[in-house]
Formats: sequence, C-alpha cells, structure tokens
Amino acid sequence: MKNKIIISLSLLLAFFPFSQCSDEVLDINDPNRLSPDLFWKNAEDAEKALVGVYSPLTTIPGWGRMLGAILTIHRSDIVNTFPQPAVNDVGTFNVVPTDGRVNEGWGELNAIVARANQVLANVPEIEMDEDRKAEILGETYFLRGFAHFYLLNMWGNIPLLTEPVNQVEDLFVEQASQSEVWASIKSDLSEAQSRLPQEWAAEELGRATWGAATAMLGKAYLYTEEWSAAAAEFKKIIDANLYQLVDNYQDNFLPETNNNAESVFELQYESSSDGNWGPSGTPNPQRGQAWEPDIAPKGYTSQKSVSVNQWVYDLYMKEQTLSGDVDPRAYATILWNYPGAMIYQDEFSNALTGEDLNKIWVRKYLNFERTSSLTPGSWSYSANNRRMIRYADVLLMYAEAENEANGPSTAVYDAVNQVRARADMPALPAGLSQEQMRQRIRDERVLELALEGDRFLDLLRWGIAADVFEEHPEYRSNSGSVFQRNKHEYLPIPQNDVDTNPNFEQNPGY
Repeated sequence: MKNKIIISLSLLLAFFPFSQCSDEVLDINDPNRLSPDLFWKNAEDAEKALVGVYSPLTTIPGWGRMLGAILTIHRSDIVNTFPQPAVNDVGTFNVVPTDGRVNEGWGELNAIVARANQVLANVPEIEMDEDRKAEILGETYFLRGFAHFYLLNMWGNIPLLTEPVNQVEDLFVEQASQSEVWASIKSDLSEAQSRLPQEWAAEELGRATWGAATAMLGKAYLYTEEWSAAAAEFKKIIDANLYQLVDNYQDNFLPETNNNAESVFELQYESSSDGNWGPSGTPNPQRGQAWEPDIAPKGYTSQKSVSVNQWVYDLYMKEQTLSGDVDPRAYATILWNYPGAMIYQDEFSNALTGEDLNKIWVRKYLNFERTSSLTPGSWSYSANNRRMIRYADVLLMYAEAENEANGPSTAVYDAVNQVRARADMPALPAGLSQEQMRQRIRDERVLELALEGDRFLDLLRWGIAADVFEEHPEYRSNSGSVFQRNKHEYLPIPQNDVDTNPNFEQNPGY
C-alpha cells in the first residue's frame, strides 16, 4: 500500500470535497479538474477516491509534522516546550485561533472526513467486485471514524459531517454534541470492523485492517468509560493472535523495522527531498517524517525544540530490570548524560554545555544515522514510519478497561506483565488494589508509550489535565507559560471557520 497511499492524486485536490457544489459562483469549467459527472463510474474511480481519503494522513500538516508532534506531543506534560512564535505556541499554551499550525491540522482531518463522505455516498452505486467494494467502504468508515476521533479529542466542539457537501448552504453546519460525535465514531468503526480483512498482502501495507478498526473501536469505548465494551474489543485482538510484541523495543521506532509484528496501524512515510510543503491538495506534497527537527536537541535542529521533564526520567529510574539495569525503554525514549550517550554522531558530554548538558532530551524517532535532524536531507528525509497503534498499547488499554470494569484480575496482571517482560522488567507485585493498579497502568503507559502522541489525550480523558499543569508549573519552565483551566484542554477552532460560518462558536477562553 506504500506506493498507493502516498501518491498525490491531481483529481483529488483541496477542493475535491466540494466539487459537487451547485452554486453559480462555483460553477466554473476547469479543464484541469475532472467533473463529478465523469467520475464515480468504475472500480478505478473508487480506488482513486480512496487514496484521496488516506492522503492527508502523512502530509506535513497531517501526521508528517503538525498532527504528529506540534499539536499533540508538544501539549503533554512529558515535554517542556521552548518558545518559538507561530511554531511552538500550542505547546507553550500561547496559541490563538489564527495560529496556522492549528488550521493545518484541523484542515487535514476535515479533508479526510469530507472525502470519506464522498466515497461512502458514491461507491455503493458503482458496479464492481462486491468484496472489494466492501473493503473500500470498510477502509473509508475507518478513516472517517479515525478523523472524527482526533477532531473531537483535540478540538472538543466540532461539527458532525456524514454527508457530502452538495450546496454552499451545506457548509454552514452547526457543531454537534460530543455524545453525537462519539456515537458516529463507534458506528463508523463497527462498520469498518465488519468489512475489513485481518491482513493485506505485503504490497498493500498501510491499509486499515480489522485489527486497526477493532483497536480504535475499543479506544472509543475506553475514552467514553464504557469499560466492559472496551475490554471486549481489545480482548478480540488478543485472542486473534495476529500481533506480538517484538523482542527489541526500539524496533518500533526505526525505519529498517517498519511494519513489524507489533504494528496494528502504521502510517507509511516516504523519504522526499523535492516534494512540496503543503496539505494533501498540494501537487507532490512531502510525505516523510518531518517533525524530527521539532524534537531534536538544541544544536541539532533549526527549531527551538523541547526538553523532557524530570519526572519522566525519574519514573524510568524508579525500577531496575531483572538484571539490575536501567529500563531499556529509557534509552530508546529519552537522552541524558550517561556514560556512552550519543546525540546523533556525537558524544552527549561533548555536544552540550551549561544547562543543556543537564537537561533530558527526546530520543524516540530520532534517526541517528544522520549528523543532525536536517543533515543530510530535507524536512521529509526520514521514512521512519509512525506506529499509530501498537500491540503494547492494546494490551495496556485492555488492562485499564478490565481493571475499571472488574478490578485487578489475573487478566489485568497478565496484560501489563507482558509489556513489562519484553523490557526485562519485574512483574507487578501481587495484591494491588484497583486504585493502585490504575496508577501502575497509567505509569506503564508513560514508560511504554511516551512521545507517541496520546499522552495529552490520556490526561484529558482522565480529567486531570488542568490539575497536572496547575500543580506543576515547572513542566513549562522553558517558556514560563501557564495552562488555563477550561481553555487549554482543547485547541481553538480556526478563526477563519468561525468568521465564515455564523453557526460556529469558538471554544471557551479563545
């Protein structure tokens, strides 16, 4: 699928979702754009349209950079963002509704939704192989549910678009209740689950599978605290024996071990030195991992970067492995001044000075075959895929849901201990209470999943985001910024959308 998902389709440009608008102002003959009257005719059209739905995932405004780091990782209590106007404002809690980074992430997720609506409305009427049609619809339901999941959890107050935009008036929608959006997400993911295969041929890697849909459905139930339903979905994945933890934890973050046995849903990046900087409607957009410069240590990036907060280091050092060593996940996740530590090709102790020498930095997803985050190559040099859902995460989400539903059962212990055993960490102590197990699972999510994008969403769903930042202002010591309760839980709705849609309300505090 790598050679299919990453292709930019000229007929699926930025305005593709609105290509059926009938308003006279938009009724202009464009010889470079295929009319919808000539499209949606055959299986080839259906396949091309599906590529258009996948397309926003790996652009720089998508998970290539903005959704991959700036709008997710930078907001968490794990990193301590350095101020950089118009780039790091989200992470320093100085973001405003006109922020271009916010608009880019919002735009790519909504592009997925709009294009998915076109596919779901038109592909059922195409005469083609029915099995393949079902798969296309399953992939599309998955992507729409996936996009709405992140829109809802990042912006909170969003419209629920499930039909194509055919009239200009259709653009002036109202925002939906969160319960309505959650119901749609679960419905879409259930539809996807019923249509998708468990695996694809090797050349189709990157397509959504039954496992990806099941994991996202379980995640939706987890986020809405439907514990038994969430546990049941994750248990389906565990019982299917489709995935396994790889022996080497760091293999989940290296390009040479892309698409390994632990990967449930993985974005396929492509190294690019001559692509264009822009969203999925841009001709030949860059589709490499372009957020490495945003997290690389100072001196190894053109950006202001982030450091890692001390509590994360302390958590890694709290326990030793069965062999008496540091948790190996620490070495794969963070950088600090230990004997033999390297930053790219340089010794840590020689590379940094002053306060920087004593800071903790990001290691995960850095590509140490380079000499810095931008040398050699461009922003999109790296083809180090983003593992959006790993089997380790499934095990920890199952343990959380099962613990909340039934307490710290044997099944809970087994799931967490599988993750710990891979890192040679000792099994959890017997006799933990439900509350104690809850905290151990939350800690394990940091040890296993730090810097993979969901930490702020975890804080939000647990209802502790504001508490954490209010109790620990040092988590933003690099910028001196302050988290505002009932504001910074969500990103602002892009100002352009608020200005052009009289039915939209801005999120509180912005």
